[in-house]
Amino acid sequence: MRYNFQFITSRFYRYDCIPYNFTDCYRIITNEGTYFFYKNQFIDVSVLDKLDEGDVIHIASHALNDGTFWLHWLVSWKGDLAIRNKLHCAFPHPSTLILPFLILIGFWLDLQFITLFLATGLFLILIWCICSTLFRLINLVLPKQFFLRQRYHKLKKGDLSFMKTSFLEHRKTVNCSSTDLPVYEGIATNIDRQLIYRSERRKILFDFSGVRLFFDELALDNDHIPVVYSFGHPTFIASGDKLSLIFENNKIHGIINHTDGSSYLIPHCIWISKQKAKTLLRNWYFYTIFAPIAFLLLQIIIYPIKEFDFIMNGFLWIISGAQIIPLLLLLFYTLFSYLNDRSYAKRVLKWLYQTTGHWPKEL
Repeated sequence: MRYNFQFITSRFYRYDCIPYNFTDCYRIITNEGTYFFYKNQFIDVSVLDKLDEGDVIHIASHALNDGTFWLHWLVSWKGDLAIRNKLHCAFPHPSTLILPFLILIGFWLDLQFITLFLATGLFLILIWCICSTLFRLINLVLPKQFFLRQRYHKLKKGDLSFMKTSFLEHRKTVNCSSTDLPVYEGIATNIDRQLIYRSERRKILFDFSGVRLFFDELALDNDHIPVVYSFGHPTFIASGDKLSLIFENNKIHGIINHTDGSSYLIPHCIWISKQKAKTLLRNWYFYTIFAPIAFLLLQIIIYPIKEFDFIMNGFLWIISGAQIIPLLLLLFYTLFSYLNDRSYAKRVLKWLYQTTGHWPKEL
C-alpha cells in the first residue's frame, strides 16, 4: 500500500482515553488491532460515545513499532473521526492580553527590569504560538496527508475498493512465553499520572492486585514530528487493563498489556537502542536548533539595528557549537550503556519480544 498506510474494515470493541501533555490520548480496540490518536487530530471525537461493541468501522492507519497502529481517520454509519481540512491556528490564552497593558504601564513608570521581563514573556508566548501554528501547517500540507484526505473523501462517496476487510471474529489473545523470570498477572485500577517538576519525566501510578505500583518514563514521544511519521505511542494503561509484570526487587522491569497488546521495557540500567538513540537525537536537535533562533530574534528586538552584524556572527557561532552537544551526549550515553550490566534487561527484552512478536517501547 502506498505510504505504508493500512485501510481496513473491522469491528469496534472499546475505546479509552487518558490525559497526555497538552491534549488527550485515545485508544481504540477492534477485532483487528489497537489504534492510538490524539484528540486534536480530529474535529470532533464524540462519535466514539455513539459506537457500540460490534459496530462496523472503516479505519485508516499506519503501523507502529510495537505492532499497534496510529489512527488517521475513522468512518462509521454513526459518524466519523473526520480529518482536519483547515489550519487550526494556535492562539495565546485570553489572559495574556493583559501583558501589553502591563508593558505600557511599565514604560510609563520607567520600570525597566519589569518591562523587559514582561516583554520577554510576551515574545516567548508569541513565538510558541507561531511555531505551533507552523507545525500544524506542516501536518496539513504533507503529501501523505493529501493522500489520506483523498482516500477519506473517496470512501465517503461509497468507494470501498481500496478497503481491506478483517476476517477475525475476535481479537487474538496474548499468551505469555514460558520463562523463569518473576511474572505476575493482574488488573490495573486507579490509574494516576504525575509530571515530575522541572523535568520531562512522568510518573505513572496504578493499583495492581491490591498493591500500589509506579514507574517513570521520559516523555520523548511524538511531540516534535508529524503524526504521519509516528513510530511509537504514549505509554497507555487504562483502568481495567489486564497486565503481566516482571516485578523484582521492588521494581517493574517489563509490562505486557493484554488488553491492547502493547509491551514496555523498563531497564534499571543505562540502556540504549537504535530507536531510542533516534528519539533522543530528534529532541536534542529540536532544542539546539530552535533555541538559538529564538535567542537571535530576542536579541534583534532588544539591541539597536546597527549591532545586527555582531549579533549574526555570534548567532552563527552558537548554532555551530550547539550541534555538537547532542552527539557528545549520545556518545557518553552509549559509552555508559556498554559499561553497565544489561544482562537482566536483555532477558526481559527477549521475553517481551517472544510473547508479542514485536519490540517493546523502552521507557
